Amino acid sequence: MRSGKTQPPPELPLVFSIASERQLRLHQHHDFLGVWRFLSHHIRRYPHDLRAHTQRILLAQHESLRSRLAGSLQDLFLALDNAGSLLRERLFHLVKDDLSRSDELFFQQWLEDSATHHSEHQQWREGSVLSTGQEASVIKLLKQERVQEIAQYSNVMEEVFACLEYGQIDTARELLEAEVLAGNTDEAMEQELVNIYQYTRSKDGLNTMVNQMQEAGREVSALWLEKQQESEQW
Repeated sequence: MRSGKTQPPPELPLVFSIASERQLRLHQHHDFLGVWRFLSHHIRRYPHDLRAHTQRILLAQHESLRSRLAGSLQDLFLALDNAGSLLRERLFHLVKDDLSRSDELFFQQWLEDSATHHSEHQQWREGSVLSTGQEASVIKLLKQERVQEIAQYSNVMEEVFACLEYGQIDTARELLEAEVLAGNTDEAMEQELVNIYQYTRSKDGLNTMVNQMQEAGREVSALWLEKQQESEQW
């Protein structure tokens, strides 16, 4: 016999809530270690998912995960190799105050000598899932070449996510800004642009966009106004 009481909906497993998470900072989730482990498994399988790398690095700033921060940052550097210098530099400067002095010098030197491959880059740090731990230099016996075809995108957001995946944050921002000023955006697109401003700490860029929207007679939603107020603390 039914009691007549409404049963609460089942709680979705962590994997479902994180897999679709677009926010770069995931501190709203209480299971920090569980989220970090999920992102680690994901990065091991998809090492070029730069959104997941960014989420994982920023999450590792939490006090309970601080020991894994250097390894998380190391994985991003290894995945990008000599590419994505803007993203590598930005994330390094965001978290360097939470690194040990030796790790800070390690990544600073890596950025300065990005054109050179050093075996010490593979030295394992706690939290890394991509480093080999092999400190001796290796000789490549096979060179693999790949021809990259011109990508075709079905919509702007697909191109934006592709740019973010490869660390082309400025290009993604410019695409979204053009759509906003043209009045072709929806709430999801505006949220993504606001996230980029927040991630890059571009207070001036955010204010400029709000002013341009107002000058164009566009209604500025609460999303923009709240983020503009929050940017005072950036």
